[in-house]
Amino acid sequence: MQQDLYNRFDGYDEFAHLLTGTDEDVLIALRAKPALLRIPAASPTGRARMVSCLLHGNEDSGYRAVLRLLRTRPRFDFDLWVFIGNVRAASAHGWFAHRHLDDQEDFNRVWGVGQATTRMRRCAAAVLEELGKADLQAAVDLHNNTGENPMHAIVPQWSPSTLHLAAVCSDTVLNWPMKAHTLMEALAEQCPAVAVECGLPGMEANAAFAASVLQRFLTEPSFDPASRVPEKAYELRTRVTVRPEVPFAFGGGLTEDIDLVLVPGLDGHNFGMLFAGAEIGHVPPGAAMPLCATDMRGKDVTASLLTVTDDGRLVLTTDVTPVMMTTTVVQTRRDCLFYVARRRDDGLTT
Repeated sequence: MQQDLYNRFDGYDEFAHLLTGTDEDVLIALRAKPALLRIPAASPTGRARMVSCLLHGNEDSGYRAVLRLLRTRPRFDFDLWVFIGNVRAASAHGWFAHRHLDDQEDFNRVWGVGQATTRMRRCAAAVLEELGKADLQAAVDLHNNTGENPMHAIVPQWSPSTLHLAAVCSDTVLNWPMKAHTLMEALAEQCPAVAVECGLPGMEANAAFAASVLQRFLTEPSFDPASRVPEKAYELRTRVTVRPEVPFAFGGGLTEDIDLVLVPGLDGHNFGMLFAGAEIGHVPPGAAMPLCATDMRGKDVTASLLTVTDDGRLVLTTDVTPVMMTTTVVQTRRDCLFYVARRRDDGLTT
């Protein structure tokens, strides 16, 4: 059953023949199925580390970095598990064109969901079962953003060992308390686990950054006891979406088919500041609020964050630090427009 859900390789001898071609050739050889690879330790220790990539099919930086690593045939004093995620989305209709396909779930929202009712959820459950038998020291999941963001690590919980791991990967960390069934949330019950956002996809510099994350992650002696913390730490407070009935665009003008125009380029403020009074879009005069803001418990907090003026300007009513502000309609619909974060300056002791 496992082989019906994903490709399984144990050691370089089973996988090396796939690495002789291009990165795209590897996707073709995997035949639209995810892959789980174990590289045995140079000498048996019983410990393991794990890295994943391509859970979103349009996020190529981590995938390219992982293949570069595998082509060097490295060996470590621990088993290395590698998971390559949404191969089908990455290879459909051109290369790295889709986060996920229309008939798929988001592959980073199906981990630890309980009843595995779909093929993708069964795959996630089977992978977690295998990883649960490994003595994982730590796990890193490599991603890209759809808007301008500094490189940063996302942690599912504040803990000393998780913050140590995050600091190894990036000098900026963001706490994600959303319980969204991500892979790192599922693995956090077993070991320190972080997702690393490697900037925009399709850029060589960002694939190089992902490779540097892997190098630091795989050469760090240990993650406990914790002796490092990130320089800058934030935690998510609010999620902002466009109401599903509102047709919208980034830039341009209002039309019969577009009821909300968002100011382009706002992603340049990610992890910075947008001040009260800043205009983020406009609607026809008299239109209702087109956005919805909810806190981490799901409570509607739109009125405390946003307002629509009499002339149709959509403005902030308080200073905010936006993070992961996106720039596409598709990504906004599939996830959100942006999150609001708060800087933590308390020493990160908890």
